[in-house]
Amino acid sequence: MIQPLSSKIAVKRITPTKMSAGGILLQRTEEPERGEVVALGPKITEVEVGDIILLNWNGAIKSGQDGLYVVDIEHVVLIFGEDE
Repeated sequence: MIQPLSSKIAVKRITPTKMSAGGILLQRTEEPERGEVVALGPKITEVEVGDIILLNWNGAIKSGQDGLYVVDIEHVVLIFGEDE
């Protein structure tokens, strides 16, 4: 279990992909990379675990666990709605 401190959140990066006509997975660079919130620091009220967010990845610190990053809540740009 991971527990961010203070105003930090743990985010799992979601890399957008699409399937080519030949069945090859291609990374989609024209779409912004999203992340899923997986853990919250005790001071966080703006997002919830499970939210899909867009954030400034330049402020992200790789946690050492598979695909998990720790970022300050100030780096979150927006929260995607359920229909996104």
